Amino acid sequence: MKSKIIAFGIALLALSACDLQPRQAAVTDVKIDANTTDDQKFSYMLGSQFGGPSFQNIAMQLGEYFEIDYLVQGVLDNSKAFKDTNFKLQIPRDSMPAIDSYFAEQAAERQKLARPDSATEMSFKGDFSKLRAYVDSAMKTLPIKPAAKYLNTTVTIGEKSTPMQKYSYIMGTQLDIMFHGVERQFDQEFDINYFIQGLREACLNVLDTNFKTQFPMDSIKAVNDRYVVKIREITQKKREEFMRQQQAAQDSAAAANDSTAKDTAAAKAPAAEAPAPEQK
Repeated sequence: MKSKIIAFGIALLALSACDLQPRQAAVTDVKIDANTTDDQKFSYMLGSQFGGPSFQNIAMQLGEYFEIDYLVQGVLDNSKAFKDTNFKLQIPRDSMPAIDSYFAEQAAERQKLARPDSATEMSFKGDFSKLRAYVDSAMKTLPIKPAAKYLNTTVTIGEKSTPMQKYSYIMGTQLDIMFHGVERQFDQEFDINYFIQGLREACLNVLDTNFKTQFPMDSIKAVNDRYVVKIREITQKKREEFMRQQQAAQDSAAAANDSTAKDTAAAKAPAAEAPAPEQK
C-alpha cells in the first residue's frame, strides 16, 4: 500500500454552517436490471472502482473509515457546483488544504507502529522492497475504528462536524471531479446516480464482505473492457482529427509562404527598360 496519504485536505476551522441535522434521503437507490443501459453500468463501475479502494486504503492509513453519508454529500454538492457556478460547497476549496498536515501526521504516526525493529530492518540489508512488504503487512494488522453507520441522509458540515466527516466530504468532491474527468474523455454525460450507487455499495462491501453488490466483479470487468475499447476508438479519432488539422495548418502555411515568395520575387525583379525614342 502506498504510504503517502491521499492529499485531499479540509479545514479544521469552525464554519458558519449549521450543526449536523439528518434530513431527507441524500439519493434514491437505483437498480441494475435488464433495463439498465451500458452507460449506467459504466457509471456504477466508476463509483465502485473509485470509491472502494479509497475507502479501504484510508482506513488502513488512518485507522478510521470515511463516513459514507459525508462522502456521498461531497459528490452531490460538487456535482451541483459543476453545473451551477453560483452553488457554494459547504467547505470552500481554499480551506481544503488546511487539514492535509493534520492527517499526514496521523498517517505518519500510524506508520511508525508498523515499522520493524532495528534488528529486523537490518536483516533486510537495505532491500527497500522487503521493508515495504513488511510495513504493508504490518499495517493490515493495526486496529481500525468501527465505521459510522450509513444512514443515506443529507448531512451538513457544521461546528460539531469531526475532522473525518469533513475529510469524507472533501473526498466526495474529489471523486466527483474524477467522474467528470471521465465524462470529458468520452465527450458525454454519465448518470451520477449510478456512480453514487456503485460508490456506496463498494464501501459497504468493504465493511461487510457478505454485503451483496448489484454488479458482480466479472460483470464489472466486462463493462470495463467494452469501454476500454470505446475510449481507444475515441482517442484514435481525436488523434486522426488532430493530425488532419495539423496537416491542413501546414498546407496553409506552405501556400502562404509560396505566395509570399512569389510576391517578393516579383518585387525584386528589374523593371523592363522603356524603348529608345525613334530617331528621325
